[in-house]
Amino acid sequence: MKLALLGTGRMGREVEAVARERGHQITLRLDSATNVAGEGLSPEALGGATVAIDFTAAPAVLPNVQAAAELGVNMVVGTTGWEEDREQVVEAVEDAGTGLLHAPNFSLGMLLFISVVREAARLVDGLPMYDVHLWEAHHRHKVDHPGGTARRLAELLVEEIHRKSGWELDLTPDQAVEPERLQVSVIRAGEIPGTHGVGLEGPDDRIELRHEARSRRGFARGAVVAAEWLQGRSGVYTLEDLLASRLEGGASPAASSPPKKEVP
Repeated sequence: MKLALLGTGRMGREVEAVARERGHQITLRLDSATNVAGEGLSPEALGGATVAIDFTAAPAVLPNVQAAAELGVNMVVGTTGWEEDREQVVEAVEDAGTGLLHAPNFSLGMLLFISVVREAARLVDGLPMYDVHLWEAHHRHKVDHPGGTARRLAELLVEEIHRKSGWELDLTPDQAVEPERLQVSVIRAGEIPGTHGVGLEGPDDRIELRHEARSRRGFARGAVVAAEWLQGRSGVYTLEDLLASRLEGGASPAASSPPKKEVP
């Protein structure tokens, strides 16, 4: 495949390394200075790239998606924090008939972890003596807190544990967490690639579910696999759609054209 790389920071460099290992060619590299408001994307600059992989910043996602969609280029988006622009992103993709796959975390192991957490939440829903909390740790350069993955996990836990009405992040020094609120804790320190934990706290014991990224290479690998899977598809997908397709032995896009997917 020929790929365009939007964002040339640490994640961008990892994505390029993985793409090359898998036999792909990077035909375009753009950073914040060379791609203001998506203006760096043009047919000439793309050099035949059919999928662009975005690890930039939240304000850049919408203009990047709009520009890529107008050029018929599919997008893999690993940037987080752009939820306010979700409706416009979906509209741009669907109007153009292109494809987009987005995820707050492209680790395939995290995808499995989410499934494990969901099942644990369903089980603990019937055991009110167990309280549940969530924590995440990342490098100090990460801007959003909690990150997109932690938000996804928090929403999942609240959805499956009916005695929880929502989640709580920032507390005042003298504020206690209400029992019906899920406690979410955030650490930003050093160069931690990413760690997420869910604690099930009972009166007599404790269960902890934990996912710890060893490096950024796992995120990059998932993003490149997503670009491979997205080729020839149209609509908006998540990493969970990719996994479901793999587990079901999904046909290639050339064999069947899947229906468009709405962002869940």
